[in-house]
Amino acid sequence: MPIIKSTHDVSLPIASRVEYLAIQLKLGQLNIAVVVLYNPTGANPAFSQNYEKLLLDLLDFGFDRTFVLGDFNINVASNQPAANLTALRQINMTFNLTVLATDHTRITDTSATTIDLMITDCPQLIKKAKVSPASTISDHDVVYLLADVKIRKPVQRSVRVRNFRNIDALQLQAEFQGLDLRPFYEAEDVNEKAELLTAKVTNLLDTHAPERSIPVRDERSPWITAQIKRATELRDLAYKLYSRNPNRRRGDDQWLEYLRLRDRASSLIAVAKKRYAEQHFGHDLPAKKLWSNLKREGIHNPSKQSTSADEIDPDELNCFFAEGHRRLGANRNGNASPNEPRHRTAVDHGGNEFNFRHTNVDEVCRKMFDIHTNATGSDGIPISFVKLLCPFVLPVLSHLYNAIISAQTFPALWKKAIITPIPKTSNPVLPKDFRPISVLPAVSKVLEKILLDQITDHLDNPNNRLLAGFQSGYRKGYGTTTALAKVTHDVYNNLDDNRCTVMVLVDFSLAFNCVDHRLLERKLSGEFRFSGAACGLVSSFLGQRSQSVRHREAVSSVREVRDGTPQGSCLSALLFSLYVNSLPSVLRCSYQLYADDLQIYTSGPAAEVDSLVRKINEDLEAITRWANANCLHPNPKKTQAIIFCRTGTVEPQENVTFSGEIVQWSSTVTNLGLQMDKNMTWTPQVNGVVQKAFNTLRTFRRFAAVLSAETRRKLVQAVVMPIFTYCDVVYHHGLSVALKEQLNRCFKSAVRFVYNLRRRETTAAVRNSILGHDLLANFHLRTCCFIKRGCDGDLPDYLQEHLVHGQQQRTRNLIVPRHTTSSGKSVLTAGASCWNNLPVDIKHKPTFSQFKSALKRHIQA
Repeated sequence: MPIIKSTHDVSLPIASRVEYLAIQLKLGQLNIAVVVLYNPTGANPAFSQNYEKLLLDLLDFGFDRTFVLGDFNINVASNQPAANLTALRQINMTFNLTVLATDHTRITDTSATTIDLMITDCPQLIKKAKVSPASTISDHDVVYLLADVKIRKPVQRSVRVRNFRNIDALQLQAEFQGLDLRPFYEAEDVNEKAELLTAKVTNLLDTHAPERSIPVRDERSPWITAQIKRATELRDLAYKLYSRNPNRRRGDDQWLEYLRLRDRASSLIAVAKKRYAEQHFGHDLPAKKLWSNLKREGIHNPSKQSTSADEIDPDELNCFFAEGHRRLGANRNGNASPNEPRHRTAVDHGGNEFNFRHTNVDEVCRKMFDIHTNATGSDGIPISFVKLLCPFVLPVLSHLYNAIISAQTFPALWKKAIITPIPKTSNPVLPKDFRPISVLPAVSKVLEKILLDQITDHLDNPNNRLLAGFQSGYRKGYGTTTALAKVTHDVYNNLDDNRCTVMVLVDFSLAFNCVDHRLLERKLSGEFRFSGAACGLVSSFLGQRSQSVRHREAVSSVREVRDGTPQGSCLSALLFSLYVNSLPSVLRCSYQLYADDLQIYTSGPAAEVDSLVRKINEDLEAITRWANANCLHPNPKKTQAIIFCRTGTVEPQENVTFSGEIVQWSSTVTNLGLQMDKNMTWTPQVNGVVQKAFNTLRTFRRFAAVLSAETRRKLVQAVVMPIFTYCDVVYHHGLSVALKEQLNRCFKSAVRFVYNLRRRETTAAVRNSILGHDLLANFHLRTCCFIKRGCDGDLPDYLQEHLVHGQQQRTRNLIVPRHTTSSGKSVLTAGASCWNNLPVDIKHKPTFSQFKSALKRHIQA
């Protein structure tokens, strides 16, 4: 049925109008929008405003699929810049829409143009997008598309669950205290200890929370009851009787009976929705539980996800996760064996060897309650059940962990992982499109956290620094924000000096899967001063592991895992960082390393860009040699290259070559989740933020009617605002006024969602209720907090060296570096100015929390 149509001021000329009609199609559970549009001329000044208004109006309906077709009179095949062509591309990018590629749609004696367009948000479902001659009807050809829209009937399925709500914690603890644990304490083998304890806890689990099978209700309408179904059947029957009456008329008895039954069904549904929402989406629920409920009820709009993932075989996935990296080695360089010589870092560090120390009940308790996920590993024991046994289980676990550390042996029971494949793309069809996340036993995670802290303390010793200076992955005080702040600061300074920056973002295939355990042990001993006992425990943790893949309802067979670190373990990322720590020693260019994400860059005059590319290529050759020696596999296809320059484009004659293949130049690259363009305008980054925020709000609108204002506010704060704040201090100071306003308009849409305001209603009265202040003030607050960390010495050394204090201790001012337009956009430069403008009493707050609270009050005043 028609839902949106264009309206015009009749006094406007036809060339300034945009005509459109949107209809709504209901196919099963799918809600589809089909729009036809006519733009009279390509130079229409009102096109972008009307087109954006149409798409914003469509958002309110929460469509699962959108198809827009019509005569846009904008030639998308043109290479000439045009205002409406640029606007069309930008608006489509913001709303995640794609123009389907076709032949020319209007051909005359003098021109051939593509002005009749087909646009959709689901290009992966399009089977055919064609142009057909229109004979003598018009000089425009007919365009049409065929979309594969599958309507799946809901399949009744069941899940195995345990009910923890009715557990009597006191009774459970009393039974645990009554267990005979003498065999556990007397056992000498840690594998036997782990098996005995697991058996005891599992028996208690089966007694107090037995597993049972329950049917899964309709995920799209979980509030439907038998009473509501009966009411809707009577309503539909009444309407059929009325529609079949040849003498029907509005207002007769049949019509009034239908209205009565319709209103009753609507009332029952509204009450049921409200009751369901209060139970599952209440604002007082923990954020994690609330988000879990929303995902389960379809808040992510699962009908938009590709159904091809259902056809992936779990055994095929498991084979790829366990052996896929070995095929890379065979294809690229044969069965290369690790031959990197044992070496130390550049400085011969003194100090004692690192040994794992024994733990105690207090540390075990802290680390246990640091675990917030309740996923169950191969032993079937969730961490929430173990927590119910506190404090009586703590001495038992402490004894077990200390026995493991002393024996340098990790229990075999804990080395079987259940793999959850997480899609890396929106349309996963092959095993390589998934990331393997290991779900490990809960009691194993506690020990891993204890060991992680001990390794981190050893690595972070200020008197014995062992990690590469620009390794920012998984280190306290380091992160993607600090790494990007350093890189952008260098790029801005180069632009100030009228130099270009050549950067390559290096990618490795299946990097975490490729870690060679023997080589890692040699690195731990040689580079990081691990004792033989410590190396033995790490080797035992990694060696002789096995895994199975759980995909949908199917579980694969168990396969042995001979290489890699289990993704899902808190130790995995740190061990990988140690594995690649020697990589920077072969580089001559500047670099930043974040686990397996490596970026190298160098700068110089634009006239010497070819020599810069040659320097980059020399480092890439060294990286290839290092990777071959360390069993890693370069991935030139996903490696990105870009040249940053003040304006325009720098075009070198030299090609970037990595592992024998040419890397194409890009105008925009994605660097640790941040989109950086060649002129550092940040336009792609802002467009990406706006697109993600709008798409998230669109999924929320499906449940907006049953969510309270408090819940909507909580969702925006927990889910939408992180999209705005990710690395915002890095790029915010480089935004133009127009881009800041674009972010602000998107933020206002989030505010309107919270308070159920219409699109053109003002948000002035409630705008500050989300953050306590507006979006631009929030950027300022976060910048000042970033600099506060630097003033307290909590930023990496590579940033601290740029923050220089003035001579007056009373003001605590920073010396703002000399700068021009470009370097003034760096957070280290602009942030110093923001810091200096703060009141002195705020800058002197002793703790970070006190500083942040005082700064918030200052901003709100």
